[in-house]
Amino acid sequence: MLPNVKTIHDSHDIDYQLTPAYMHRQNAAERAIQTFKNHFISILSSTNPLFPLHQWCRLLPQAQLTLNLLRRSRINPKLSAQAQLFGQFDFNRTPLAPPGHKVVVHQPIEQRTSWGVRGEEGFYVGPALEHYRCYRCFVTRYNSIFNSESVTWIEHQH
Repeated sequence: MLPNVKTIHDSHDIDYQLTPAYMHRQNAAERAIQTFKNHFISILSSTNPLFPLHQWCRLLPQAQLTLNLLRRSRINPKLSAQAQLFGQFDFNRTPLAPPGHKVVVHQPIEQRTSWGVRGEEGFYVGPALEHYRCYRCFVTRYNSIFNSESVTWIEHQH
């Protein structure tokens, strides 16, 4: 039989404190989950009405990034959690936009034919962190992600 968590903590002299059932505000993990949930619901609520909601998982990296930019580090309160974990975030190198925003992803001149399509409709899903000033976009026609340095933002009405 496996030992329970309390037995393990006691055997290693680890201090712990239990919280009453259904009192989530005392549990730091529960509070963090609630914060992320609220943040992600607000992101989903602001997406373009035509955004394919079955692609919600593609919005998670930017949700985590923006939440970490907003939160203070517990180690050094003068830094954001993002800066503490990954270094200072450079908005000039990595521009951010509202996730789920409708865009036209422009194809580079080298990749299109002379009479070919100049761009494809899609949705911005986050920054391309490893590419300089590029955007990650979900192109509905191909059902896949493309990195692009040139997009046109299409405004939508709520």
